[in-house]
Amino acid sequence: MSRLGILTAVALIGAAASARADEQVWEVQSWPGDIDLIPCSAWTKSSDGTWVLTGGAVKLGSETMNNIGVKGDAAAHKLDRECGTKKK
Repeated sequence: MSRLGILTAVALIGAAASARADEQVWEVQSWPGDIDLIPCSAWTKSSDGTWVLTGGAVKLGSETMNNIGVKGDAAAHKLDRECGTKKK
């Protein structure tokens, strides 16, 4: 691989890591009890009804979770009430 290719790869990896480091992390003590600590703007509702956390991550205890999606459970019902189309 050429030097330019290596430098480009390193720059892309660094940019991805930096974007990840700047990601918002919401710390919750109870799931789904504290889901209202995460703003509606951080959630997107997909066409199948799944709510997907697109604006960050959730820290519950010592675990940090990314790529969270909820559908049909207590968390999804709470998001429907708080962030659904009727509550814009």
